[in-house]
Amino acid sequence: MTGATGPVDVLIVDDSPTVRAVVRRLLERAEGIRVVGEAADGAQAVEQVVALRPAVVLMDIEMPVMDGLAACERIASVRPTPVLVLTSRANRDHVHTAFEAMRRGATEVFAKPTEPGGWQDLAGTLPAAVRAVAAARSQAAPVPQPRTERTASVKSVRPRAVRFVAIGASTGGPEAVRQLLASLPRILPATVLVVQHIAPGFEEGLAEWLGGSLGRDVKVARAGEAAAEGVVRIAPNGAHLLLDRDGTLRLDAASPARGGHRPSVDELFLSCVHAHPRETAGVLLTGMGSDGADGLAALHDAGALTLVQDEASSVVFGMPRAALERGATKIALPPQELGQVLARCWQGEKERA
Repeated sequence: MTGATGPVDVLIVDDSPTVRAVVRRLLERAEGIRVVGEAADGAQAVEQVVALRPAVVLMDIEMPVMDGLAACERIASVRPTPVLVLTSRANRDHVHTAFEAMRRGATEVFAKPTEPGGWQDLAGTLPAAVRAVAAARSQAAPVPQPRTERTASVKSVRPRAVRFVAIGASTGGPEAVRQLLASLPRILPATVLVVQHIAPGFEEGLAEWLGGSLGRDVKVARAGEAAAEGVVRIAPNGAHLLLDRDGTLRLDAASPARGGHRPSVDELFLSCVHAHPRETAGVLLTGMGSDGADGLAALHDAGALTLVQDEASSVVFGMPRAALERGATKIALPPQELGQVLARCWQGEKERA
């Protein structure tokens, strides 16, 4: 366990002693993190979670006895604990399994480095994620919004033509995005554009996982592609995903990162402000930091429908909280209900037609 001001206790799970040793050194150099144990397979991981009560588990996927997928599911049932997946991105099956782990309790996926420089990069991102998910878990559980208030907020959304749905997400985002997309109408009268902060190289895997699990047209966006109804396009690594006024998608790899992010949620939202604000719905989901908050506020001021994920269902409430503090929206709901709000817009349009 870890206190509000104490170090974050971490359990490392990997069948390779070498990988465990490297990850231990990486984490022990980071401020405010303490490695309390190691496990060589999923079964040991479950036992160690119960015995050591870590704040965060760092989990491999392919392991003997019990793999990481089964271990995530088991941990979620015996002692729910944030799990960060560390796996190879070279193997498509491993990548797909990593996203499936998110459906069973994992919160984020990181690439297992294959060269020394990769470990240095991981040292710059992994500790921050560990601290963020631990901090979110240690906070007092939020008071759920009363059903009457949630119903009122949904009913406050009037029928409108929504041709573009722009979504931003970070930590915990893949599963939140999946839940939102699953609640949208099967025949979708809009283009969905997604900026998901994720480790480089996992964008294709995310698209394949979402497309396979939802039966939708989900792909990584291509420059110059025309926005089309019913498709979901994900921003590639290293380029801002932008919507132009003529309805085409643009990838900007030349402009600098915004707030440390390229792609940036703010950049996507701001492009929608300049292109088709009144026909856009902006949605900001779980994630640490504040990327997307300024852009969502600009969308709101330009007349767009704006929504955020609520605190109770967020893995990390940073991005939605920042948007709420900027007055970007008053509607905060779980992902499935956000999808229902959007569906209400389109249903209203059909009735008016």
